[in-house]
This record gives sequence, C-alpha cells and structure tokens, in this order.
Amino acid sequence: MNTQSNTQPKFDLYQHITDRIIAALEQGTAPWLKPWSHPECNMALPRNAVSNRLYSGINTLLLWIATAEHGYKQCKWITAKKVNELGGYIRKGEKATVVMNYRPNEREKLDEEGNIVYDEEGNPEMEQHFFIAKHNLFNLDQCENLPVELYDPVSEPKQPKSEPNQYDIFAEIRQIIKGMDLQVEMKPSNRAFYQPGEDKVVMPEMKQFANAQAFHSVLLHEMTHATGANNRLNREGITSGKAKFGNKVYAFEELIAEMGGAFLCAYLGFDTVPQNAAYIESWIRV
Repeated sequence: MNTQSNTQPKFDLYQHITDRIIAALEQGTAPWLKPWSHPECNMALPRNAVSNRLYSGINTLLLWIATAEHGYKQCKWITAKKVNELGGYIRKGEKATVVMNYRPNEREKLDEEGNIVYDEEGNPEMEQHFFIAKHNLFNLDQCENLPVELYDPVSEPKQPKSEPNQYDIFAEIRQIIKGMDLQVEMKPSNRAFYQPGEDKVVMPEMKQFANAQAFHSVLLHEMTHATGANNRLNREGITSGKAKFGNKVYAFEELIAEMGGAFLCAYLGFDTVPQNAAYIESWIRV
C-alpha cells in the first residue's frame, strides 16, 4: 500500500511575501520606490476595479511588484469571483497575485494563565481579533469581456508628470503632523533625524535641499520613524535603544521608514530617491 501523503504543503503567506520582496531587492531595486517614468506599465496607486478603493500597506507594494514584473497597463485589480459575476473571464494561463487580507474573528477571552474568562452570568467572555488570510487578485489586463467602464483611467491624487503643487503637499503633511501631535523643527544643519526623547523631527532648512520634493521626501521618512514612539507603535528600533548603525534593528527600522515614506510620497504624487546598494544589501539580510 502506498503510504505517501498526497497532501500539498501548506501555503506559507509570510514566506511568499518575503520571497517576493527579496527577489525584487536582489535585482538591485527597492520595489516601494515608485518609478513614475515607467513607460511600459502603469505604476499608479493600485486600486479595486469595482469599488475604486485604494489598496494599502504591504498590498500596495505587492501589486506594484506584479505590475512592474508583468508590464500591466492597468492599475486596477479584481477577484475571480467578481470577474464571473460581471460576465467576464480570466484568460487561460493567467496567474493570480497574492495579497494579504485581514479578517475579523471572535474567540474566547483568556486570562494570563490561559484560562477562559467568564462574565457574571457564567458565559465565556468573547473578544475580537484579526487573522491574516491569503487573497488572490487579478489585474484587469488579465481579464476579458468585462464592462468597459471598469477600464476608465483613474487620476492620481497628484499628477506625477507635472510639478506637484508644493503648497498643497505641505498643507497635507502639516495635517499629518498635527494629527500625530509631533514637533518639527527646521534649522540650518547637515542632517535630518528624529529625537524620540523629545518626540521631535529636526530638519535642515528647505533651501538646503535641491528642491521642495527632496525636502518633503526626507521629512516623510523622519515622520515615519516617529510612528515608532512609545506613545504610538512602541517600535523596537525607536524605543529600545538597541538600534546601532549597521545592525539588524537599525536596518529594520530604516526599512520601515523607507517604505512608509515612499507610500506617503506616492499618495501625495511625487517620486522618491532610490537608496544605495549598501542599504539594499542590509535590507536583504533583515
């Protein structure tokens, strides 16, 4: 009797996403640095083809990677189920792009010793948590026979091919600063940094930068560091004191700031400056 199991190995979502990002990094490119001048594909912010909702976080990154890899002309994505509902079909041989989906779930509340917590009536107390699930998407370029209105071009929040209105951009950034209750100080200096003890970003003056876009890119990078403060996300690279130049904690915190800053730059409608090979190598090690 054949005792070999035919069970397929369980899909490891975390490993899949890690492998996708590392593959892009090993090509010498940080995939979150949005290439506006990418003539063969559409690198606009990816969005749902039906709801027009923008994807966020790591899903933005994964969909950008797939768009650049396959040269998709559309920035819109859709599920196989919705394609069928709309009377379309996915071309034979096309493969889905895997993204992450957070789904709510209820479970019994446990105390510190792992025992179920009961209410006054003797019923188990319930608490909500979220789990991460695999979600398959297809680009509209992979589909046929869908309603033509789905293919209408979508305007970016800011047009990247023209010079963005720096006053509008800074007004939006100031709203973020206000919402974070963050101090930002500009003074003549040769470096930009975040001071966790004072919860303050220190920036050189705008006139010290090549242009306003370069200033805003650095400011958003430092503001992303500030999200790690102990009164916000309490991130190890900011609050533990373990981040030293060249070590993994430092590299991981820089990776977070690079990605966060790049996503904000993309939303505001301007490009970011690629980091050097040494940074990319350190991110691969992380």
